[in-house]
Amino acid sequence: MILPRLGEAKQLLRPHYLCNVLLSLTFIVAKSVPVICESLFNYEDVCEIDSREREILMFLAVVIVWKGRKATNWLHYISNVFLFSKIASGMLLLRADPLLGIVYVFLVLVLAVVFPEPMYDGPENITYFQGEGLFRELTTNKKNTWIIMFYTTWSPDCRHVNPIFAELSQRFELANLKFGKLDIGRWAAEGERFRVNAHPTSRQLPTICVFEDGKEIRRRPLVNDKHRAIPFVFNVDNCVLEFDLINLYNKCKDTSKGKQPAAKKNE
Repeated sequence: MILPRLGEAKQLLRPHYLCNVLLSLTFIVAKSVPVICESLFNYEDVCEIDSREREILMFLAVVIVWKGRKATNWLHYISNVFLFSKIASGMLLLRADPLLGIVYVFLVLVLAVVFPEPMYDGPENITYFQGEGLFRELTTNKKNTWIIMFYTTWSPDCRHVNPIFAELSQRFELANLKFGKLDIGRWAAEGERFRVNAHPTSRQLPTICVFEDGKEIRRRPLVNDKHRAIPFVFNVDNCVLEFDLINLYNKCKDTSKGKQPAAKKNE
């Protein structure tokens, strides 16, 4: 996972992240600070985290480390930390006092609506297709190579891949090597056309495909014989490697200059 630069880290000052920091630490603070603990739980003796609660918190730490290995970037990692910390805090509060647990869950839901996770709004070189627009483009203009991200607006994984795809579009875009997106949550028929499952439980979101001469030559994640998506981590390095973007860029660059791609030597 790549650590944030100073300018990127300023995003953590947004209300969504500040609220989630407080929600994630709610139970630990409530049980560790005597004044808060005594007022909330009406304990007369010792306010401390018991052995069962420590076990749950240790399990939380293991889950966060495990999920962190699959994070696309540092914001994705932080979102995972928030998610599992809030789940653990909710469970522990319900265990300690059901009423407090219910209030906490309600507060989490309200803040999720009031301060949703910010969408990526940085620079990008991406064409957004609607309806059959992508299909028409691929069938009528086969000179361009397209790298397409199939996504939905409600998928957290798609939101976290947005800045990765934007960075790739700025780095590799050419006149004949273009990047595009298609919202298959809105255009479900197009998802079926391109064999991308947009069901809420689908592991195919997002799916990125490379189209050359109007035909798909590569996609991630792959789908096995049992119609299950093989997990793929959409970070920059993985995308450059798996989609062969450096060679694809050089090939398209040579083509745009009127050069013929160099033939591979027989070994």
